[in-house]
Amino acid sequence: MRRRLLVQNAFRFDRSQWRPVEALRCTLGLALPLLIAVLLGHPSWGVLAATGALNTGLASYSGVTRARLRLMLTTTTVTAAVTVLGVLVGQNSWLGALAVLVAGVLLAIYGASGPAATTISLQAVTVLIVLTGLHLPLSQALPSGALVLLGGLLQTLLLAAVWPLAPRWPERRVVASVYRSLARFTEQLPTSPDHLLPDALPLQTAWALLDEANTYRWRTEHAELRQRLHRAEALRGAITGLAVADAEFRQVGEPERVQAQTYADALARTLRQSMDDIRHGHNAPADLEALRAALDVLPGSTTSLPSQRYRHWAELVYATLNAPARARPEQPIPAQNPAAPTEQPQTRQGWWSRVLRLPLGPLVLRHALRYGLALGLSTLLYRLLNIQHGYWLPLTVAVLLRQDYAATLTRGLARLTGTLGGVLLATLLVLLVHPSAAVLSGLSLGAAFLVYALFLTNYAVFSAAITVYVVCSVAASGLAEEQVGLLRIVATLLGGLTALGVSLLWPSWQSGSVWKTLQDAVQAQASYAGAVDALVQATPETFPRTLLEADRAGRHARALRLQAEGTLQAAALEPGRRRAEQRRVLFALLSRLHANAAQVLTLHAEAEALHTTHRRTRTQAAQHSAALREQIMQDVRALQADTDSLVGRATATDETATL
Repeated sequence: MRRRLLVQNAFRFDRSQWRPVEALRCTLGLALPLLIAVLLGHPSWGVLAATGALNTGLASYSGVTRARLRLMLTTTTVTAAVTVLGVLVGQNSWLGALAVLVAGVLLAIYGASGPAATTISLQAVTVLIVLTGLHLPLSQALPSGALVLLGGLLQTLLLAAVWPLAPRWPERRVVASVYRSLARFTEQLPTSPDHLLPDALPLQTAWALLDEANTYRWRTEHAELRQRLHRAEALRGAITGLAVADAEFRQVGEPERVQAQTYADALARTLRQSMDDIRHGHNAPADLEALRAALDVLPGSTTSLPSQRYRHWAELVYATLNAPARARPEQPIPAQNPAAPTEQPQTRQGWWSRVLRLPLGPLVLRHALRYGLALGLSTLLYRLLNIQHGYWLPLTVAVLLRQDYAATLTRGLARLTGTLGGVLLATLLVLLVHPSAAVLSGLSLGAAFLVYALFLTNYAVFSAAITVYVVCSVAASGLAEEQVGLLRIVATLLGGLTALGVSLLWPSWQSGSVWKTLQDAVQAQASYAGAVDALVQATPETFPRTLLEADRAGRHARALRLQAEGTLQAAALEPGRRRAEQRRVLFALLSRLHANAAQVLTLHAEAEALHTTHRRTRTQAAQHSAALREQIMQDVRALQADTDSLVGRATATDETATL
């Protein structure tokens, strides 16, 4: 299971993230400085300016549309600053290693504050490592920084003014990707108990992006997208329960297998239709006729227990898709004063306050320290040994070493595979073809297009493309020498082994926190269920405050559910064989947690609708929801009791093993 999960995570290729149009725009912004420099007879100038353009173009893939300008400008400024620093300290081995160490620590702390900060930090570290390894004269420090700055500003101008992205297109795309991931999971419903969870990354990415959109002027379409995302979150929980029941239902007989497949096919088509509607900005209700027909032919309540369970979850999936939208356009939730009006968006924080509010927890600080030490020591090692182009050693460590072992392992496998392939390809081109500087610039442009187009599809192929770009660009500048291909490969392998060794010798294991994380998630889910129960019974006077409390509880429960899922997935890849039975129990508990979340989210939406209907209709609907409410509370109490019991047994087992 561990090997299959490792390969799946490392080499999963998402064709829907192929971005040829965006790649062409970014490549044109990168080609202009290269072309001008070649015409002036100074190709190295173009390489430096293209470095700023490359990083700025990659930064344009993150954040909502209105935030991307700030992100691109930040990336440009940081890249130019580390370029100057890299040239200044590049002549001295000890200063270069110290600069990489300090920058690694600081940028690792900053990178932990969010996905955009992670992108900026990684780009800055890699540029610093490469520049310290090129041994440029000190007199070129400021000119090099200026060239990088100009290249980044030119790319920013082109992307922001000449061909800007359509408004809210990034938001639509991330929400549509959640429905696409659910459709893909439904099309290939797993039968192994170890693989009963849809991918959580699209949901996490979508919520992060829409939460970022809250800091800007609130728009109606953002509210609609959040409603779609709420529904997708409920669907994810319901489909998780459906997947568990599906594995048993298909074993009953051939008719049941056909019925399950028919329902799964209809559900996948419905989810893909929703995905297309979201991508094109349509808010029409989904066509549920085929799904209703597939549901009608399922066995009734008097059949076998697997059939009853499957029908229960199939009906919940259908009800979630058929449920009305939230009764009110969801507004951003104020951080303070819950009684304050909800019509205004959150107060926008200053840029410096967001930058300076860094995560300084023990895990972040420990990783930042080991990250900086690993980079500094590997830089010092290759400099003292005078290894030609040995910067590939710390460069590989920089892109592979992550906070947890599982991420380092999966990212390392993908990066090593892609980097080695890219090094081999680029080295063969340089050694066998002997291209001129102009041809090398053209090859680097082709590689840059692939870098942008493949950025979000698969990390291995992206790594291969960016490796070819780095090799061809440095060779075009006249700074590279031939017959260093083997040294690059050896340095890359050593960098991968170093990153893995650091993770093993200075570990940050997730296995020890699995039970506690799951217990916290269940407790948060119980609080959320209680808040929704209070919302159903709220009076018109208490409804606004109760609604805010339910929304906050829902956000907290969602965050802990996804954290528990990520921790469990990471622990499954760590060394030391955890008993298969224990792993199945963990996944089963997590599946129950997601299934309960689906019901609570559905009741949450119904509770809001109750307060906008006629009094008689509201009374009837409340009576109908009473049984569901009681079932949810019983389920979450049982789940909480089972989790507490298992946590106690696991803790006692660990203590006994320690003694």
